[in-house]
Amino acid sequence: MIDIINHKNLPQWAKDYLRYIQIPVREPSLPYLTEVCTAHLKRIPFENISTLLQFDEYHQKGRLIQDEKKFVRQLYQYQMGGTCYMINSSLHQLLKQLGFQCRYTFLGGGHVALLVQLPNENEEMYVDPGNGAPFFEPVKLESDPMNRSQFGGIEVQLRPMDEPGTYKYYRYVDGKLLNHMIWSFDTRKNYQFDDFQPAIQKYFQPNGFFTSDLRCQIWQLEQNRSLSLVNNMLSIRYSNGEVEKRELADLYDIRSVVNNEFGLPKLPVEDAIEALEKRGVNIFKNNNN
Repeated sequence: MIDIINHKNLPQWAKDYLRYIQIPVREPSLPYLTEVCTAHLKRIPFENISTLLQFDEYHQKGRLIQDEKKFVRQLYQYQMGGTCYMINSSLHQLLKQLGFQCRYTFLGGGHVALLVQLPNENEEMYVDPGNGAPFFEPVKLESDPMNRSQFGGIEVQLRPMDEPGTYKYYRYVDGKLLNHMIWSFDTRKNYQFDDFQPAIQKYFQPNGFFTSDLRCQIWQLEQNRSLSLVNNMLSIRYSNGEVEKRELADLYDIRSVVNNEFGLPKLPVEDAIEALEKRGVNIFKNNNN
């Protein structure tokens, strides 16, 4: 093992990134990639608070800049992660620094994930911590073509399509297929971050899926559960499939849950709720969960 503090080849942002997810530097390998993916899901929330706070800035600039240094700063300052565009693009930069071959893939015209190849191996693996689904481990698309990633009633399947190199993503919740999350993708295509700007423009539209609600999710594997907050509804899903739902009465309740259940006391939920209110969204009346 290489001590993270003394590893001079890594830029400071990458050292800070690894320190935040509590992972040391190791040689690239499948176990190490799995370790990074699992730690990422456990430590970094999938949330749209950062989206709500950057809404006006995005519309002033007209584009989203991939910025792993900003991403790491926000981890420490605000405990913010983001959604797929910022989480997976920042992880993309980290994995390259750690010696993995890594590139983007694009699902359904709106979701960004990663394809990672180990040194001296030909097969690429699907990696996706920037998703609310339980991808705790890399998925071997070729040698495990009917992969199922599951946790407590949430299941994702990646199935090969007829054309070689093409796949389809299916997500089930408690046995029900979510039709709006059936996504096809083609691993033969290569992408740069700017290729996603048209999709990002749709993402930042007013009254969109991630711009009209408050959302935060994290996986707490030590407690055998995942937490999901949508507006003022907290859902606690356990590994045995049991789901506990709790309606939160006011801002004090939300702050308490984010502090004590999520363990994210720096997360600026009050600012995000205020941003929604300025656009006419009352999360205590408009809960769509």
